[in-house]
Amino acid sequence: REALAKVGATLTSQSLEQLPAMAKTGKTLGNVHKTGLGSSAAMVTSLVASILVHFGVLSKHDLCENNKQSCTATKGMQLVHNIAQYAHCLAQGKVGSGFDVSAAVYGSHVYRRFSPTVLEAAMSENSSIAELVQATSPENIGWNSEVAPVVIPPRLTLRLADVDTGSNTPSMVKKVLLWQKSNPEQAALLWASLDAANNYIGQVWSSLVEASCSNNTEYNSAIDWCSVRPSSEWKSDMGAVGNPTRALLVNLVDGILRVRQLQRELGENAGVPIEPPKQTRLLDACMTVPGVCMAAVPGAGGYDAIFCIVLSQESGNAVEHVWSEWTEMSVGPLLAKQASSGVSVLDSKLYPSLTAMLE
Repeated sequence: REALAKVGATLTSQSLEQLPAMAKTGKTLGNVHKTGLGSSAAMVTSLVASILVHFGVLSKHDLCENNKQSCTATKGMQLVHNIAQYAHCLAQGKVGSGFDVSAAVYGSHVYRRFSPTVLEAAMSENSSIAELVQATSPENIGWNSEVAPVVIPPRLTLRLADVDTGSNTPSMVKKVLLWQKSNPEQAALLWASLDAANNYIGQVWSSLVEASCSNNTEYNSAIDWCSVRPSSEWKSDMGAVGNPTRALLVNLVDGILRVRQLQRELGENAGVPIEPPKQTRLLDACMTVPGVCMAAVPGAGGYDAIFCIVLSQESGNAVEHVWSEWTEMSVGPLLAKQASSGVSVLDSKLYPSLTAMLE
């Protein structure tokens, strides 16, 4: 935002694309604007991988997409994951869920967290180098997290927006956990409902991928039809009955609305703004845009950001127009897009400004 303001440019994707990649922020790390999208985990993960490659512990070839399935690459990725988890937890002063780091390493996936006990010894003030090596070793069976890769359905595109307000995620999480501890039965029921709702979206997501493979013509026809109509009209049209893909898109909309409802309920119970009213109004407005099938707050929620899943470039542009005209909060687009790959080697020539700083 500051870089665009300096040159008098408007806050749009087109303006952001004109800024040089890896440009200096002009601020210390502590003062960089927080988006709540796991950028700190991505930075730690990339730094850990870079150091391991630089000192020959890991081959950069193991981080290339075509080689990641080899035995040595799998162990190498596990080592990057374990050390990055340790470093990120140490910086935060606690063992969190680990999903941000896991996503930075492995890309899009369904995640079940590791047992926090694996890092207990290493997190101690009096921990030794031997304990750290043991804790982060790829051979340590204590790293029992589960990672199931997720394939992104064709033509579904992620659009992200930064909401210039921000939230204190650790404080929010602490309040939720306190409510959970004080209301175990109610919390267990709500947690189970949220888990079921999230898994339902995952199932619909997988079914869309299958539909794109089994009948690509029908799939593209449904995407074309829905991309020019708001989701509120998808279910009312009788054509959805005979088109499985259109029915799946309707289910996807119902699924995200259910998740949002449960997130608001959790927030109200815990006294935490997971989807605060201002965000609700913004997300509802996004859902009225033709071709938008999902809109919600990512991560721990709050005021950090929102995401939308759109079915066409035109839908994405229309969503961005809603953001630009929004007056209740300052909402700006982010250039980050969805990706199935995690940590990987990039060509330094693509980032001349960064290369110049290193010379």
